[in-house]
Amino acid sequence: MDTSPRRFSTLFFMAALACSLFLAYIVLRPFVHLIVLGAVLATLCHPVFRALRDRMRGRSGPAALTTVAMVVFLIIVPLLVLTGALLNQGMQTLASVQAWLVENDLESLLSQEHLAPYLDWLKTHVPLLDPSKIDLQSDLIELSKQSGQVILDAGTTLLGNALELTINFCILVFILFFLIRDGETMLARIKYLLPLREEQENRIIRQFGDISRSVVMGSFLIAVCQGLAGSLGLYIVGIPPLFWGFMMGFTSLVPVIGTAIIWIPAALYLSLVGDWEWGLFLAAWGVIIVSGIDSILRPLLLKGRSNMSMFYVFLSILGGIKYYGALGLLYGPLIVSLAMVMLSIYSEAYRQHLDSQE
Repeated sequence: MDTSPRRFSTLFFMAALACSLFLAYIVLRPFVHLIVLGAVLATLCHPVFRALRDRMRGRSGPAALTTVAMVVFLIIVPLLVLTGALLNQGMQTLASVQAWLVENDLESLLSQEHLAPYLDWLKTHVPLLDPSKIDLQSDLIELSKQSGQVILDAGTTLLGNALELTINFCILVFILFFLIRDGETMLARIKYLLPLREEQENRIIRQFGDISRSVVMGSFLIAVCQGLAGSLGLYIVGIPPLFWGFMMGFTSLVPVIGTAIIWIPAALYLSLVGDWEWGLFLAAWGVIIVSGIDSILRPLLLKGRSNMSMFYVFLSILGGIKYYGALGLLYGPLIVSLAMVMLSIYSEAYRQHLDSQE
């Protein structure tokens, strides 16, 4: 039997399919970020949607609409308000830091008698950090100026793109509603089209859900809790809590050091200006309360879920931010976790060949 016509028909169909998918990607490319973000939110909110659907006697539309309203008013709107307040306090805080650095001589502060034993130990054991060999004041002033410019640029960008942000917000709400309402049907269709075994498809989908919950619950939620605890400690000692509390939450993603990047310099600052009691209190607060949150909450929030190592989470977040911007906080871990599960499937599918090579 001559297979040439059949082969030509298959090649033509595959070429047409690839061309149509590419054109569809061009059309949908402006909304890719919103679709990914909507998929993550829909995954996280699916248990709430199912509970509401059961209470509403199986009516998916009203249940999805209620779920979206909860997401908007409990998460997105407060996040937008917090961003505006954060930028405002960030500029005020950095202006205060610059003014303090200009008005005070760090060399005279460091020459105080009660700091002499600590500075002598630093000179002996860590000569690279000897304050007498570092122009610390000029470096800190320059760093504060650069940080202020970054915050100013971010605020200008948000104000300049207010209309675009509003449109994207409405599109995100629209996408989220349909992903929540019809997500199960869409997922079944995707599984049908994938040329993989059902177990492999389920593993990929399960990994997407697990890493979404892991990033949000295991990283973001813990970062929020540590940021709030840090803000309370900073408020008690008289340091602007909103901006530095946010920075403490962000630095909680850094392995090993974490929030100490913020509260150790803050405690040292209080000691330098003579409030050593408050400095000691803040250091104890950071060690016991802020750092203790991670060791208590992380096992509870991630129990029974895929827990990606903090080493990979940290690197994937940094790489994601560098390549995708703010959305890299989600994209980085999702991409790395997908690569890990695909490598796991590959190792199982070709285990005999890999074992024979070894």
